[in-house]
Amino acid sequence: MGLPNVSVLLICAFVALGALIFGMDGGYFSGVLAMDDFIRTFGSLQPSGEYVISSSRQSFMTSFPYLGQFIAALIGGFVGNLTGRRWGLFLMCMTSVVGVFMQLFAKNVALLVAGRFFNYCAIGFATIFVPMYQAETAPSALRGVMITMYQFNVVLGSFVISIVDNFTAKINGPASWKIPIGVLLCLPVLILPGLPVIPESPRWLVKKAKLDKAKRALLVLHRGEESFDVDSELRVLSLAVRHQEELNLAGGTYLDCFRGTNLRRTAIACFIQIWQQFTGVSFIFNYATVFFTKVGVSEPFIITIITNLVNVVGTVISFFIVDKIGRRPLLLVGSVIMFIGHFSVGVCGVVSDHDPTNHSAQIGVVVFTLIYVLGLASTWGPLGWVITSEISNNMVREKTQGLGSATNILFSWVVTFSLPYLLNDDKAGLGSKVGFIYAGLTLCGLVYVWFYVPETRGLSLEDLDELFEQKVPTRKFTSYRLQSDKHKSDTNEVKADEKLNPEKVQTWELKNGVGAFDRSRL
Repeated sequence: MGLPNVSVLLICAFVALGALIFGMDGGYFSGVLAMDDFIRTFGSLQPSGEYVISSSRQSFMTSFPYLGQFIAALIGGFVGNLTGRRWGLFLMCMTSVVGVFMQLFAKNVALLVAGRFFNYCAIGFATIFVPMYQAETAPSALRGVMITMYQFNVVLGSFVISIVDNFTAKINGPASWKIPIGVLLCLPVLILPGLPVIPESPRWLVKKAKLDKAKRALLVLHRGEESFDVDSELRVLSLAVRHQEELNLAGGTYLDCFRGTNLRRTAIACFIQIWQQFTGVSFIFNYATVFFTKVGVSEPFIITIITNLVNVVGTVISFFIVDKIGRRPLLLVGSVIMFIGHFSVGVCGVVSDHDPTNHSAQIGVVVFTLIYVLGLASTWGPLGWVITSEISNNMVREKTQGLGSATNILFSWVVTFSLPYLLNDDKAGLGSKVGFIYAGLTLCGLVYVWFYVPETRGLSLEDLDELFEQKVPTRKFTSYRLQSDKHKSDTNEVKADEKLNPEKVQTWELKNGVGAFDRSRL
């Protein structure tokens, strides 16, 4: 990577702090829900003299904020296109600040949930503006690093806030739950002063015909690169923007996502998000502490920290194996690991019901939950988004990814809304036996992958276009001989013919377009 890219690397790393907002804003509530003063403040007094947050109230507090994330995901692209990426990041920070202060001063459920609604708006904006800025400013050689940094920061944020929850849980009084909420302010406070300093996305500036500002932005991003030709880069960006506009004119509405072979691609993008949520990811990371408390595990806050640490480790593992093993094998193996974890948690629940004093069953719940989390974090967690990104047609890529993201949010809401009714004693009271439900859903996800999700590793986006246009069956993606491969084979045969002189070879290349994409790559 070298010294010349230090400026852009630091700028993208700074913007990636927004991913921490995603992890921390989304992760703190799992611990807060189990804190005594929080339960007394927002719960109701039972005849037994105990304060309890009912299943319906718990469901409302955890699931309603997803509406904010859903709305932000829908309008984020429009806002980013209208005002620019930096203003989008500013909006992300301000909605987070508003949400935090509303929760800090909340004395009733309505204001608390309204604050969490704004927090989830910030999460929705983070999922759009952070990767969008990074993709548009980082050089090709750094994009993989930036995506890794984004995903890692999300799980790191959850891990850090779980530690804060643990340290404040035993405090008597409202400070126990207000401190974790207050800690959320540190990220907007860090990001806001830096926004006027970092450059706007050059691609967005070119799109808006602000070429002078785009030139200045490029000079900041590529400061120190002696070989960098700003005028040449500006021409390349202009061509790229013009090319994208031509594609959008050729077709690019939401209706196009469901036309022809795009229907198959959109279905894969959406259903992979549905099954990702049905594996129980939102169950673990929205209710982990409450769940461990419910099943009688000692030190539930410590166990939640360990759960988030395993999530971090699993995410790091995925970066090293996703391009070596492939998408399909990892999804299938991950499904098996998660099925074993969930099913075993359910078995431990049955054992515990027969013998509530059986501590081995409680330890089993923890161990098999961690096995599930490791399987999720190293496979389905990141791969759900990888598949959605790769599977889309270029003409409707943003819209297909938007549909996938909206589907993810919708079914995350379904899981968080339904879980309290399944888990708690005042409703179904399944406890650990809820693992059987998620085990069954995970098995359905495995079947879906086997029949419908193709292998995309090592295939260019153009190759995938051809495979879908030719309606290649799912399990034949890797064995199908692409036209580009045939083209290369023919090229080699022509070049191997010693009777042809260089001028004829060049004429043949120009006629057949060999290497044209590589030479004009934008």
